[in-house]
Amino acid sequence: MAQGLNTPPQKPGQDPEKDAWIANFYTENHLSYETFPREVASPEQLRFMVYMGEETYYYPCSDDIFNAIIEKKGTETLPMMYMSVWNRLVPLVKAMVSDSYRLRFLLSLLEFKFRHETSSLVMLPSRLEKRLLQIFTRVSEIDRPLAQAKERKNKRLHLILRSPSFEEAFNDPSDLDFEPETPLDKVNERIWCLQLRRLFALSGAPRLWESDAPPDSGQLKTIMERDFSGNGWEFLETTLRSWRGHDQRRYVLWIGSNAGEIMLDLAVISLMIQAGIKVMLAVKRSFFYDAITMADILEDPYLQEALKGAEIITDHAISKNQLIGKLKSDKNLFVLSDGTQERFNPLLTSVTFARAFKEADIVINRSHEDCPCVLASHFLFTRDMVAIYRSNSGKLKIEVKHRHPRAMRFSEADLASKAQALIYHLKMAKQKGKTIMFYSAIVGSIPNQLETAKKILKVFVEYLRSKQANVLVINPAEHFEEGMDADDIMYMWEIVQRS
Repeated sequence: MAQGLNTPPQKPGQDPEKDAWIANFYTENHLSYETFPREVASPEQLRFMVYMGEETYYYPCSDDIFNAIIEKKGTETLPMMYMSVWNRLVPLVKAMVSDSYRLRFLLSLLEFKFRHETSSLVMLPSRLEKRLLQIFTRVSEIDRPLAQAKERKNKRLHLILRSPSFEEAFNDPSDLDFEPETPLDKVNERIWCLQLRRLFALSGAPRLWESDAPPDSGQLKTIMERDFSGNGWEFLETTLRSWRGHDQRRYVLWIGSNAGEIMLDLAVISLMIQAGIKVMLAVKRSFFYDAITMADILEDPYLQEALKGAEIITDHAISKNQLIGKLKSDKNLFVLSDGTQERFNPLLTSVTFARAFKEADIVINRSHEDCPCVLASHFLFTRDMVAIYRSNSGKLKIEVKHRHPRAMRFSEADLASKAQALIYHLKMAKQKGKTIMFYSAIVGSIPNQLETAKKILKVFVEYLRSKQANVLVINPAEHFEEGMDADDIMYMWEIVQRS
């Protein structure tokens, strides 16, 4: 899918009626930070994930849906999308609730809410779905809806991955052809890449976890040889190969796994870990159909076995310093919650997820519902995102949405190096008898106000310098570089101040 740089921002202050309608869109969808500061990500947190530039608004949907709502032209498309949400929810409720009175009560309640939320044609289908699911889970009081069905899917893949048929197909060398002089490290690299490709190919065959009939080695081999569509496989393979066995730590954020294919995802992750790549696996906070949740991680026996040795991060608002401390540990796989009960929505993800996104070198999205929406939006992210999903035809698609070209990444090593250079400078000043004064300020926390913050700080710091003899006053704004944010600055200054 073609992608470009961000389109020109929609400037507020030109059309009061349109501005009011946009404000209504964000408040009705509970996406306004000013109205819901405890639930919605701050502008600074959002910029960990989305490159906003000069844009005022971010919306977690395709450009077509947003424009249809804002231009009040959603009468043709939105009702059909709302009905798709309803048609998916009703069978779930009927399957989960056996008591006839409770079933009629719940369906009636959901219908009232459905009609109310959709009447103005301002509600995003994804937000409608989340609200209806919340009502269902709270009123039904069902612990882990679809838990048994999800565990059955995981069990099927668990058995397949341990079967002789899988071992035979997975280790079949017929696709490998080497020259006699090929070095062993290149042989191992090509085997590793082929194994990755075969596992990804299997994730395009849902019958593996939806059917009780186990496939034989021939069927598995046929699936493993299927081609991918999209522009992303070559990029992903080249990127991962370049990281393999590299001294520099690399981090992958893996999001959007569903029941059944999560076992294949973990098999891919295991290969990445063998190559020295660390992985952060993000799951849903609460029930969202087949999506893996934190409750599944803690209670599904097949997931528990596959995740032995992984560190589960339960803190929803972990600091940058704490997260980096964990990533630098001897653990290689980390499980965290994205903080949501819906499709990928950076406006509502947890602080921990946002920081994991920011620390990642690449993001892999495995959700078959998220990916088309992510790719159909003009917004670019701060990290390259590889979308892996099944198309309507059933073929596996791998597409890459490259990060915005102006999105910079300062790794933990970069920030530590800058901090150490400054510490050396301060030590030299102290040896000359100077007193060190640090003027504490957060630079970069207010969108589009960086230059203003720098000017204000300069006034205060220059005044202090002019009034205090033999004192070295540290102004953080003078060490702020393009692409840094308040999180980077604070992490760097923590190292400096502890010295």
